[in-house]
Amino acid sequence: MVHETKQPAYDWCQQHMDQHVLLETTTGDQIEGYVCGLDDEHVHLVVPSQHVPQFPVRPYGYGPHSYGGYGPQGYGYPPFQYGLSRLIIPLTFVAALSLLPW
Repeated sequence: MVHETKQPAYDWCQQHMDQHVLLETTTGDQIEGYVCGLDDEHVHLVVPSQHVPQFPVRPYGYGPHSYGGYGPQGYGYPPFQYGLSRLIIPLTFVAALSLLPW
């Protein structure tokens, strides 16, 4: 059973299942994505990969003689990952949800 503090967010997500939405979190972040799943604790969104936080890139080579290559991303690494990623957000962080036109 969904806890009553999560109930409004759960209802919003359930009404917008399989739709393109703009989700606003309690921290003020706005995330554009597609609602693909929902459970009692989390909402699952499909978002463009460039909206997922990037991890630092390892330098090219190993040991004390390694170098970072060209640019801040290092040699041979693209600046962004393209495609889609799944983002799982706790329902307690959902402040608002609105439908977006395609």
